[in-house]
Amino acid sequence: MRELRFALGYMPHRLWGNILQAQFLEKDSNAEFYSSREYVQNDPGTAAFQRLSPMQREVVQEVDAYNDRKLHRLFSKKPTVKQFQDSVEAKTIQEHIRPYIEKHMHRALEIARDNRIPLFVKDKSNRNIFPEDFIRLERKPGIPLFSFAYGEQLSYALQLIHGEHPLVLKDRPVELVCNNPLVILLGDVLYFINDIDGKKLKPFLTKEEVRIPPDMEKKYLGSFVRNTLRDFQTRVEGIVVSESEARTQALLTLERGLSDLPVWILEFQYNQHKITADNPIPRFVEYEGGEGSPRFVRCPRKPAWEEGKKAFLHACGLRTRDDRIFQMKSTGGKAGNEALYEAVSFMNEYGTALEEEGFQIRQRFQEVFHLGPISLDLQSSEKEDWFDLYGTVHIGEVRIPFLSLKHHILSGERTYTLPDGTIAVLPLEWFSRYRSVFEFGKISDGEIRIHKQHFSQVAGVGDIQSETLEKLDRLNRVETLPALEPPRGLNATLRTYQREGYQWLCVLQEMGFGGCLADDMGLGKTLQAIAVLLRARENGSGEDDRPSEKPTSLVVVPASLLHNWESECRRFAPSLKVCLHVGGQRNREISNFSYYDVILSTYHIVRQDIEQISAFPFHYVILDESQMIKNPASKLYQAISDLQAGHRLVLTGTPIENSLTDLWSQINFVNPGLLGSLNFFRQKFVMAIEKKKDEEREAKLKELINPFILRRTKQEVATELPPVYEQVRYCTMTEDQKRLYEEEKSQARNSILENLEEVGMEHASMMVLQALTRLRQIANHPALVENGEDLDSGKYGEVLRNVESVLAEGHKVLIFSSFVKHLDLFREHFDREGLRYAYLTGSRNQKQRTDAVNAFQTDPACSLFLISLKAGGTGLNLTAAEYVFILDPWWNPAAEMQALNRAHRIGQDQSVFVYRFISSNTIEEKIQVLQEKKRALAQSFVTASNPLRDLDEKEILELFN
Repeated sequence: MRELRFALGYMPHRLWGNILQAQFLEKDSNAEFYSSREYVQNDPGTAAFQRLSPMQREVVQEVDAYNDRKLHRLFSKKPTVKQFQDSVEAKTIQEHIRPYIEKHMHRALEIARDNRIPLFVKDKSNRNIFPEDFIRLERKPGIPLFSFAYGEQLSYALQLIHGEHPLVLKDRPVELVCNNPLVILLGDVLYFINDIDGKKLKPFLTKEEVRIPPDMEKKYLGSFVRNTLRDFQTRVEGIVVSESEARTQALLTLERGLSDLPVWILEFQYNQHKITADNPIPRFVEYEGGEGSPRFVRCPRKPAWEEGKKAFLHACGLRTRDDRIFQMKSTGGKAGNEALYEAVSFMNEYGTALEEEGFQIRQRFQEVFHLGPISLDLQSSEKEDWFDLYGTVHIGEVRIPFLSLKHHILSGERTYTLPDGTIAVLPLEWFSRYRSVFEFGKISDGEIRIHKQHFSQVAGVGDIQSETLEKLDRLNRVETLPALEPPRGLNATLRTYQREGYQWLCVLQEMGFGGCLADDMGLGKTLQAIAVLLRARENGSGEDDRPSEKPTSLVVVPASLLHNWESECRRFAPSLKVCLHVGGQRNREISNFSYYDVILSTYHIVRQDIEQISAFPFHYVILDESQMIKNPASKLYQAISDLQAGHRLVLTGTPIENSLTDLWSQINFVNPGLLGSLNFFRQKFVMAIEKKKDEEREAKLKELINPFILRRTKQEVATELPPVYEQVRYCTMTEDQKRLYEEEKSQARNSILENLEEVGMEHASMMVLQALTRLRQIANHPALVENGEDLDSGKYGEVLRNVESVLAEGHKVLIFSSFVKHLDLFREHFDREGLRYAYLTGSRNQKQRTDAVNAFQTDPACSLFLISLKAGGTGLNLTAAEYVFILDPWWNPAAEMQALNRAHRIGQDQSVFVYRFISSNTIEEKIQVLQEKKRALAQSFVTASNPLRDLDEKEILELFN
């Protein structure tokens, strides 16, 4: 039986001297010696390498680092290994190659020592390895001990202490295996020697001591002896060495690091000696001369003091890997000047504390930065509808009016140059905290004047105590508003949330603000508004039914809601005198308005009669479905804005349908100037939020509008409403339908690509919309396009199957589609089957609309209601329905929510089931994804957006893949 053993061989190389080689040794069970079986290469594909343990593999990797091929690649430009070895100079070997080899040998020997890997020494000519060839690797290191004697002549000796005994070196077989760090082979034992290199040891392999010539003593004492006393254990005779405590100073220098990020360099100064924290020097020694008896003063380092300084830096938020270079815990991905400014701001905050801790702060830049504290002393006062702010910025000893920083805050300029040329970096938080103050404030007599509607921007700018602010802030928390009794004549019991909404509207009126009531559809916005109008009448009632101090209010609604408002006023507030200002025979004399409490009119009529109506001073102007004025460039918006009103209120479930600009139009109507000018709003909010996804700007916008928008969802407040169950029904297209869809999609994609190249995205958008519309129509039913009239639809059949099931169970269903022609296909089927249904599109007049709703709500035989999404968005109460079928999705999820809210509203006492029918593998699935992707804006700002306007060229083309 043969024994196989992994070992390291210490053997000669013809050029490099003795080196280590990894081998497998082999021994017969009866033999007394091993023979070399094979050298082990750093090649995972070999059987020998695969037999190695992890630590043996590490050894092989270290040995492989200096194989001939790698040395050739590292140290020569010769084309071949042979040419390199034939031409290499002894000086290159001694100064470069051998130190490189010894570095890897030292690591390999450490692994061998710690893992009991055998090491043997042999001549290369001898193939056999006997037991006496193996050497022992001593685990405990040797310590150098220098002895200096000064008498007639300066001399010194060096001993290596192992354990408690010196190693005898003189005239012994000693080999320096590695010079730095030092490893020696003494007899059959290998020793690792700490803190010294082979150059210092070599003289004592043949001598007991080294004598220094008298003319060299002074130089030797001031350099070699001083450094040795500093770095090593020493014994002295005839030399005075005294101990002393050094004066200490921690130095912290801010500068740019190699990666251009700011770093702090930590240094410690002991008397005149300055070292970095990672320097291994244990002490400092000064040579003081002295005839006949040289004198040295030795000052030890203070590890506890140094650790305390490093710990303080850690406590301040700095981190280090080497105890020398410190960085901020996190730069948040910032680089260049932004990272530098963060570092300077860090010093502004912690510089004083660091100096008090004993750090000397320095900086190394082309510019000189102010590293001391920066603070703002801000005060305010109230004057009628305004807050006046005035403040002083303290930068060291310099005092600057806060107003001087307006340009910096608005432009984002972080640096401010002080009179002496020093650069101050303004705190980053100032730009978010105070930007709105300058954006919405007006400069007057050295002060910033902020209108009270911007109170949210004042509340966080300083230590400002104000009863007015506290009162205004309650607008953000309707549950904390003072309780108010509903008007006596209100013929309704307000639910809890409706009472809170009523109180909120009353507080807005008291404060002189307008508001946006944006409750979900079906939660009674109309009732809450009527309660406010009735309160105004009752609070002014006396002997005269129409007191002059309580002028008439105007309610502007879409034409489809006019009669709904009239009936709601008659039902809930019969004491209100209501006038319908509509029709061709309407009385245009505004002097008649004063007789009435409420004037009801439509957007169209108000725009037509604005010249007369704008002259009348209304108590309230209330806009229902106020998204009608979403376009600020429209004549309608301009007309509505010209109305005179003591108080303004808008009602809408969807204040944003396409863009945040919709929100600006309505908020600017109720509280002019709250969001700044339209151009300002587009630049600072629309672009930042919709395009750049700026979360800080989004938060700021919410802060501005929250006190003036009140929205409650059905899930939040109407707990008595039954649940809604929503489900997507995926429909498979017929083969002919699928073929037509793919042909249309391919043709559309090719046409769009050509147009994008020729005219660009902006001018091709109409063509894109037309192509998307045709694909949606085919996904619904090929009959909606001219070349698909004779084809069937998978979705059509699936919808009919679901209709049959619902009717068989005795339920009623609303069927919504964006396409009237799609609804007509179902009408034809229902007519053939003799099924009763109601039908409503945008072309129906008010009477047809009312008749359709009444038939569905009251006639048990009328179980189907076909409605176009556009016509069914507002003014319908269809609580008789338990099922809602949405036949085709569109970009704006708000349209679908409006459809759902026709059935799921106050008065509904049954569960509502919503089915969305989607044709698989079509544009409809991608629309669903885009709805979810763009819904974040809807959640944040009470509504939904139109994502098509935000799609780039790549996203547009993906729709046609």
